[in-house]
Amino acid sequence: MILVRYVLKELVGPFLAALFGITFLFVVDFLVKILDNVLSKGLPASTVLEIFALNLAWMLSLSVPMAVLVGCLMAFGRLSGDLEITAVKAAGVSPLSLMRPVLLVGALFSVLMILFNNWVLPEANHRSVELMNAVSRKKPHVFVDAGRLITQFPDVQLWVNHIDPVSGTLYGIQVYELERRGAPRIVYADSATMDYVDNGATLMFRLRSGETHMVDPDKPENYFRIRFFSQDLAMKNVDDRLERRSRSYRSDREMPVEMMLDVVHEAERRHDTLSITAREKVLATLTSMEKNLLGDSIVPADAKLEMDADSVQLRRSLQKVRIQEVSALRTTERLWGRLETELKRQAQYLVEIHKKFSTSFACLIFVLIGAPLGIMARKGGIGTGIIYSLAFFVIYWVCLIGGENLADRLIISPEVAMWASNVLIGVFGIFITIAMVRDRFSGDSKFFRVMRAIGAKFKSITRRFG
Repeated sequence: MILVRYVLKELVGPFLAALFGITFLFVVDFLVKILDNVLSKGLPASTVLEIFALNLAWMLSLSVPMAVLVGCLMAFGRLSGDLEITAVKAAGVSPLSLMRPVLLVGALFSVLMILFNNWVLPEANHRSVELMNAVSRKKPHVFVDAGRLITQFPDVQLWVNHIDPVSGTLYGIQVYELERRGAPRIVYADSATMDYVDNGATLMFRLRSGETHMVDPDKPENYFRIRFFSQDLAMKNVDDRLERRSRSYRSDREMPVEMMLDVVHEAERRHDTLSITAREKVLATLTSMEKNLLGDSIVPADAKLEMDADSVQLRRSLQKVRIQEVSALRTTERLWGRLETELKRQAQYLVEIHKKFSTSFACLIFVLIGAPLGIMARKGGIGTGIIYSLAFFVIYWVCLIGGENLADRLIISPEVAMWASNVLIGVFGIFITIAMVRDRFSGDSKFFRVMRAIGAKFKSITRRFG
């Protein structure tokens, strides 16, 4: 029991350090992406903290498994490097006995991550999307950027070729006003400036030297082209307040398993219904085509087509069959497209369901990898831990992302796509665990010498730029 507590105590420090470091990298990357847009909104500190807290959920779902791997590598690498593993072996205790409590902790982390990924993460994603939608509606002019289509304004899309960084004047303006009826109204202008009116409730564009193109919604044949020297364009419902709106729609990343299973079952029912409809239509088309060729109304059933049938009747029969064939082909293509859509919908949600469990189970798999690698490497440290962790984590996520793409395209099943990486790394973990117990590999093997050399190079680079 004392040995168990000692091993777990050694694991806590590296795990927490790795968790903090990996999460910090995710946070920095996230802040770089959204900081300018968020800060330019003039949001209160509480809202900024809420955005950060909601997005911290998906960061933790990725950083916890990787922190388990780094923690195991560094903890057992330290024990092996200080010859404590050798002392344990000399006392007649197998290294596998040291791994058992860590495997139990990994299993516990897997259970906790399943609950986290199923309940906390979807709700956090949903609230984050709602909050970011509210933020995008607050002062949408800050999203105006040159060289990209701006869609944050209600019922209006905007394109700007260039923005003067000093005066803020917009050049090369194209405005697409989406009408309820008919084609959208398109406004071109050489330049424009922006001003707030109505106490900030409306954003006014002062357009200069342009023209307006529009179609009469009542008479689509009437097309108007109006040139202007100066024109004001008001963006309605532009509010300086942060207005939150409830959002009933949820994507697959915003649903727990129960909700996604409902979607999968609904897609299965639709697929079965479409399959029955497709069979009925195909049989009806084949029967009709047979009747047109052999029916009494056109060609007698007992007649020999090559000799007895009238050539005009035969041409009409074949023409009618050809029309039915083209119609049946189009119908079949539409039905197949709908069937494929339902199958892809099932695969998409099944992938997310299995991903919640497979990524959580990775905590246990990474213990199975990290502990024996740390023991056999004989030297711990940040360089070795990071190199090994990055190698296996990249392999894991490449397999996971690649499997997800293949499953979404219906090439492989969602189960294989999401669990193949676990099986692959798990089998390797079992192999090196058996090798560790039997002392097949040592820290002086070629594999570990190469990895330590890479780790030493990494350390020298970090010291140079540190």
